[in-house]
Amino acid sequence: MTSLLQFCLDGIYPPRCALCGNIITPKGHLVCSDCALKVKLIEEPRCKCCSKPVESQEQEFCMDCAKRERTWFERGFALWHYSTVMQQSIAQFKYHHRKEYVRFYADSFVRAYGDMILALDLDGFVPVPVHWTRYIQRGYNQAEVLARAIGRELDIPVYADLLVRNKKTVAQKQLDSHQRSANLEGAFSFSHQWGNRTNGINKIMIIDDIYTTGATMNFCAKVLRQAGIDQVYFGVLCIGAGY
Repeated sequence: MTSLLQFCLDGIYPPRCALCGNIITPKGHLVCSDCALKVKLIEEPRCKCCSKPVESQEQEFCMDCAKRERTWFERGFALWHYSTVMQQSIAQFKYHHRKEYVRFYADSFVRAYGDMILALDLDGFVPVPVHWTRYIQRGYNQAEVLARAIGRELDIPVYADLLVRNKKTVAQKQLDSHQRSANLEGAFSFSHQWGNRTNGINKIMIIDDIYTTGATMNFCAKVLRQAGIDQVYFGVLCIGAGY
């Protein structure tokens, strides 16, 4: 029934490419064939902690991970370089209600990392929360939309209420590394709905769209670890240069 409904909807509203925004050519794909060649998967050598590209196999960690006082997550899974094409695509997904792009994002993420994620035997995914004012403005949390799409494909539950965003922070991309940490101080907390119990959730993966220096991800992981969760991983669509 779901497939039939999707077929009918695709006939009425032809799916648009998640990379260029035009009607997909050829039909039956999630992005245009030409566009698919414009995005670059992250390959080795990469940071053993966050998955960010590094200059050589001998370099174990990127500069951001190497200088971090403490890393609260085990490791990260990042899919693409944060290129101009992906910046435009994610901006449409995030700010312009192109939630249908998540079909391409989730499919690509699962193709690349599905087996490895299943091998981790996670208890669930946790999307990075947005402040309630931004949620009202956008109508959704793009990280939650992504987490639920990946969760459906891998049959892994999503705990969207585990983390709470307490304050509306300045966009991280506008700040240097020291300002980012100060900006995020006290921004996240463990949800009061869960009290002081994790209810058997011991191993989770935080999901977000973009990772740069890792400040946001590390603060979220810290909150979860201090709440009693044993292992925290993260998964993101894109990873960009830090500072």
